[in-house]
Amino acid sequence: MTATRHIEAQARVLSLRLRLRLVDLAAIQQWASQAILEDGGAHPDLTDLCLATNAGERITLRLLSGVGGAPTGLDAMRAFGTLRVDQQSQEELSQLAHALDPVLKEIEAAGGEIPELLQPAMTLAEDFHAARAQGAGVLADVEADMRVVLHAVKEFAAELPQERAKAPDASAAVKASAIVVSYNTGEVLFDCLAALERDPAISEIVLVNNGNPVEILERVEDGYGRSGRVKIIGGGVNRGFAAGVNLGAAWATGDWLLILNPDAVLQSGAVEALQAALADAADPAIAGGKIYGADGKEQRGGRRRRLTMRSAAATFLGLGWLKTVNPGFVNINRNSEPEPDGPVPMDAVSGAMMFISTESFKRLGGFDEGYFLHVEDIDICRRAEAEGGTVVYTPLASALHHGATSDAPLLEVERHKGAGLNRYFRKFAETPGEKLAASVLGPMIGLLLSARARLRKR
Repeated sequence: MTATRHIEAQARVLSLRLRLRLVDLAAIQQWASQAILEDGGAHPDLTDLCLATNAGERITLRLLSGVGGAPTGLDAMRAFGTLRVDQQSQEELSQLAHALDPVLKEIEAAGGEIPELLQPAMTLAEDFHAARAQGAGVLADVEADMRVVLHAVKEFAAELPQERAKAPDASAAVKASAIVVSYNTGEVLFDCLAALERDPAISEIVLVNNGNPVEILERVEDGYGRSGRVKIIGGGVNRGFAAGVNLGAAWATGDWLLILNPDAVLQSGAVEALQAALADAADPAIAGGKIYGADGKEQRGGRRRRLTMRSAAATFLGLGWLKTVNPGFVNINRNSEPEPDGPVPMDAVSGAMMFISTESFKRLGGFDEGYFLHVEDIDICRRAEAEGGTVVYTPLASALHHGATSDAPLLEVERHKGAGLNRYFRKFAETPGEKLAASVLGPMIGLLLSARARLRKR
């Protein structure tokens, strides 16, 4: 499937999801901003869709139709792909049935075919309406019937062909250098190194010692010293994460760099999936993947929106409730949103697992060493896009992230985060208003983060 056809298919599904109240205008606006990156100008309506929250639902639906055309029965099935069926209340299911009824009738009236699995849904609205007059027992039966239908549709939709980035030719697969910056990481470091050492796509591991106990380094030497695949550099000086990665990149010999947190365990096939995600991407190109915890849930940071002053306040200061007043107050982390099926453009990915060619890394000048800890990954992603490059997220590459394994004090970490945000806003401020806001509000965010850290310690 070409990028153009994929965007058209997504537009049709999104129009249906909007009509079914399964997606909001802000999500469509975000999708349009990403779709433009891969569209190549084929769909001018995408530009207007970037203002969906201002345009309103009616205009947005018309624009989506202009991009994707009339939806099909299969599009309707795909629209339920991310629906959490068991979490829907009886009333929500009833509303969904009534919203779906006119959609299916329109598809049928236009000569479209309603898939067999979806056909029972064409009577559910009437069934819900009739059941209300017959008592709770009948209503519960209709609810159960609808859950069965939706589960069957979701299972079928999951098997429908989806766009997948082309896998690289195994004979031409490029070996990657893994860069691991470690500061008092602890035992989990050995899980990280073991996974990298047994991964055939990793040609070498550059361990940047930003400060670890002697006994930890001796165990690394004992375990990996003879393999020749692990280089220990850095001398124990805590130079910060950004500078540590740059040092590791200077020692790396591979054509590709995999930047990985020392408390992250790379999963099998991740490197190949990251390479595949960048197969047709414009350089400088950066890829990131799914970062999840021991509970199996996706963690924050793997896929992010553009960082702004408002989104920073919503994300780091808990002011997301202001989204009702201004849609700009939205969390930059997207881990609570439905996961994409394959590689998708993203504003920023995490430095906890980041993949980039050595050539692209050099072209960008590496990480900005003005960031000691935090925000340097968002910075390099923004610079890559400014250079005409691409940032891609793929759920097909993943790493188990233990997190919070370093003994760095919380207050110190929050100070570095605040300093990083302050630097970012000053660095990328362009208009007089943005520069004024950066000079006034940037330091304030840092102070509030430090205050929050002190309160947590009590």
